[in-house]
Amino acid sequence: MTSRAASWVGWLAALLAEELAPRPRRFANALRWTLIATAGAGLMAAAHVRSALGPYIVWLMVGPVAMMSPPTAVIYTAATGLIVAAAVPLAGILAESPWLMLPFIAVFAGVSTHLIATRKPGPIGVVWQVITLDSFYGVVFAPRDYGWTDAATFGGCAIALALIAAFDSWIWPDPAEAILLESLAASLKRQHARFVQAAAWYLDEAGAARPPEPPVTSEMPVQLGLLERAVEEGAGAHRRAVLLAAITSVERLHIQVASLMITARERVPHGVRAMVRGELRAACAAIAAAMDALARQIIIEIPTGADSPPLPVVQAIKPAMDALQARTLAARTAYLRTASGAEVANFGAFLEALEKIVRLIERPLDEPPPRPQPVRQAPPVIQPDPALMPYCLKVSLCVVMAYVIGLITQRADLTTILTTVIVTALPTYGASMRKMILRIVGAVLGGAISLLAIIIAAPNFESLPSYMMVTFVVLFISGYAALSSGRVAYAGKQLGTTFLLVFAGLGPFADIYSPLWRTWGILLGTLVVTVVFLVLWPVYSGDSLLPRLRRVIGDTLALTPGGSAATVAEIHRINDRLTQVLSEILQVAEDARLEGRRSLIDHDAVVQAAGTIRRIAHRLAPLAVDRMTDPLPELDQAAELAQRETFAAIRARLESWLELYQSGGALRAQAARALASRHSREEITRPLERFTNQIEEREFARIGAWTPEQRRRMLAELQSLRRLDFLMSELQTHLAAIAGAPQPAYAPYPAAVAASHPAR
Repeated sequence: MTSRAASWVGWLAALLAEELAPRPRRFANALRWTLIATAGAGLMAAAHVRSALGPYIVWLMVGPVAMMSPPTAVIYTAATGLIVAAAVPLAGILAESPWLMLPFIAVFAGVSTHLIATRKPGPIGVVWQVITLDSFYGVVFAPRDYGWTDAATFGGCAIALALIAAFDSWIWPDPAEAILLESLAASLKRQHARFVQAAAWYLDEAGAARPPEPPVTSEMPVQLGLLERAVEEGAGAHRRAVLLAAITSVERLHIQVASLMITARERVPHGVRAMVRGELRAACAAIAAAMDALARQIIIEIPTGADSPPLPVVQAIKPAMDALQARTLAARTAYLRTASGAEVANFGAFLEALEKIVRLIERPLDEPPPRPQPVRQAPPVIQPDPALMPYCLKVSLCVVMAYVIGLITQRADLTTILTTVIVTALPTYGASMRKMILRIVGAVLGGAISLLAIIIAAPNFESLPSYMMVTFVVLFISGYAALSSGRVAYAGKQLGTTFLLVFAGLGPFADIYSPLWRTWGILLGTLVVTVVFLVLWPVYSGDSLLPRLRRVIGDTLALTPGGSAATVAEIHRINDRLTQVLSEILQVAEDARLEGRRSLIDHDAVVQAAGTIRRIAHRLAPLAVDRMTDPLPELDQAAELAQRETFAAIRARLESWLELYQSGGALRAQAARALASRHSREEITRPLERFTNQIEEREFARIGAWTPEQRRRMLAELQSLRRLDFLMSELQTHLAAIAGAPQPAYAPYPAAVAASHPAR
């Protein structure tokens, strides 16, 4: 085995060991999924529902989807019946006019994809697409019997929906918010372990191992899916914003810990760190203790309220960091005489990563203003997405190509090629590439396990319980793997999907070739999507990011006091929409991470910018609400002018970035950096300082006649404005870094620069 192959095998073994390690609730969740899917497949077999899609539908609907109530199950069942009832005669009519079949399939695939993307019905939308396309495929091969196949498919859907509703409502409920909190806590624990390992190696601790390369992907996609599921299960807009803030904060911490690991792995001399080892060890220990405490706290309650005091263990970080700063300054003259530029740069990068980690964990999360009473939710406004139409057209093209391939092969079992196209085709290059790779891996493993099960089970077993036992074992393995992070989760889920499509019927197999064709259909469908989405018509994450960035910056502008939001209800609606779009931006960032050098954007900068915009919006919204519901007494002309100039400077900064992202050079790094260089922090700081000095003048004489509550609110507003001053500067840094390829963790810089910024 070559060194490269051995390295790859070692990496794969380490990945699987980390991803498949036991975690809280993993066995319980995998067991729950497996029981539902196995029971569903067994009920269908016992009821003689001969549908290859039946068990697949159960597996598709169970897992990372919202819990289903009985009324919802009834509605879905009725809608499925109507769709099947309409598809059967329509397929028969189109079968008589073959020249109309392909155009109709193309239109149906595009329109249904558009509706699913905008209306977001969830997995049931994919089910409706699959059973409809299956009807139009089956009618070609069985024009007299396809109606019976569709009836069996509807029967499988009815059993699946009823069974899932029973488990979700009575037998074994499994609310998403609890799983999300445990996932966040587990992510924090993993970041804590990685931080401790990197710090121990950097400090030359006895027995410390060199930290591995940081993982390419994170838990964020799974957590965002759990967030959407929690919202569907009843989490309100305010709670959704808090949960999204927690997900963003944990992801930003993941990025900074990864940067720290890369810095610690750098092979440079250790002279500088040896001079400050005691203080550096104390600071790292304080940070590690705070991360561990936050991992335990987040299960109980997410710390919120930006001005609330941090946890006591977090407060211990500041003196440790101050001591490290003082020691670094004292040792600067000595290490600049002896250390190389690379060593000084490495030390500066390590301290900068520590400071960024501290900033992320030292403050409780910002949150939007709570609603004083329930607000009637207006129907969601469908925002136009320029990238959606090309995406729908590509899905249509893939479906037509897959359909034609199926007709050429003359195999009815190849219907899985259409199913594969529907579930694999995603809007961006990174998302499609990730899903296709994982789907191929899962399909190959699932196909191999399915054939092995057929070889073992078919000659030796004839009873339904024996086949259910085989199904249970395979699905438990699949479910357990599917509960890992985004690096392997979909491959685990696809293993079970392939098995259920191949092992359909839970009985002896008279024809071994049918399962083989189903497996081959999955691979062919993946190939079709690869050709269209990655070769002929790639759409990168930057194209998907731009309209969303424009939207969140515009919404943040509307929330600024004096902005376009004219009522409290409108402020809450804008804040809710901003939360939704920020969630989408984080998904785009994950796609950009997988695109690597092909991406036009830096995924880390996108995550950082999303987190900062959220914090700015959650600072601005309460100010706007307070000004509408209970305005403070007017100040004198000079103070009012300084206050208006402060808000005007904030709006001007946001407007300039919105103008850039609306222009043709939105993804040119040079244009973004030029805009950042034209703005200075003093544009906001100067009027804010004038306003602050006027309020504090003569021991707060201007507000001396106000009530204590009014004075408290004014001081809170000053604190928010000071924080906004910092956040706007931070946002500009992140927005300027979005355009262009991902930046390295740090770049070596001259010793003079390191000396002037020892803690950065």
